Amino acid sequence: MKILTSVKTILCSANIPRLGLLINLVLSCFVFVESAYSKEAQHEEQSNSVEIQPYDLHYIADIGGIRIESRHQLQKEDGQYKIKTKAKNFLGKVTEQASFEVSKNGTIIPIKYAKHQKTMMGKRSELQEFDWATNLLSYSVNKNQGKITISPDQFDRLSLIQQLRLDVASSSKKFAYTVIRKGAFKQYQYQVIGNEILNTSKGTYNTVLVERQEKNSTKKTRMWFASDWDFAILKMETFEKNSKKTMVLDQGTLNGISILPLKNTAET
Repeated sequence: MKILTSVKTILCSANIPRLGLLINLVLSCFVFVESAYSKEAQHEEQSNSVEIQPYDLHYIADIGGIRIESRHQLQKEDGQYKIKTKAKNFLGKVTEQASFEVSKNGTIIPIKYAKHQKTMMGKRSELQEFDWATNLLSYSVNKNQGKITISPDQFDRLSLIQQLRLDVASSSKKFAYTVIRKGAFKQYQYQVIGNEILNTSKGTYNTVLVERQEKNSTKKTRMWFASDWDFAILKMETFEKNSKKTMVLDQGTLNGISILPLKNTAET
């Protein structure tokens, strides 16, 4: 069977050191897969606030012939936003959860992040807790713990997703971020390529195409944001040497409304 052949290839490949990375790719290579926001009109004497809308998005990823299902949910509870993502297939499951707030000027303020991975290779976990009163981050990676000094505009993986969403929607063209992963600081840069009509199996959508600026010239990551649906990511592609990873929105709702293609577009 094709899927068993693909698994065998992955197990034998020197380029993928751990089988657990396969299912984790949906949340690592495709880390920027959430949506969405809107600015709600307030009274003229009040400042506009950024309101992140709740969503429930289902994606299908293809990594070397292996199908992975991924679900991303956002809710607001007691003034805080809570995100939960889950990717799974027969190899295992990876879940990520985070909470954050949004300042009046549209800056994401991360509060807590957690990741749990359970695959055929075992269990892994990561936890981050942001203390902005002391500008310290307490973290644990599996059994290792530590603290580092943090500053505003630094994010965990999921809160970064939301900041990227806000920045794309603001018509900015280039973005640079600092992300904290496993107690270390990582730098990410993105650039808007332009507007593009995207054809999918569900129909046609208006999108903004964004590309991640990679240090490795053989790697390219592209994301298509649905401009009619608060810039939810409809599709992502990652190319690296001879490999290709894709993830496409299968179905989803934004603020309880189904995300639909443009009218009069036929399914392909």
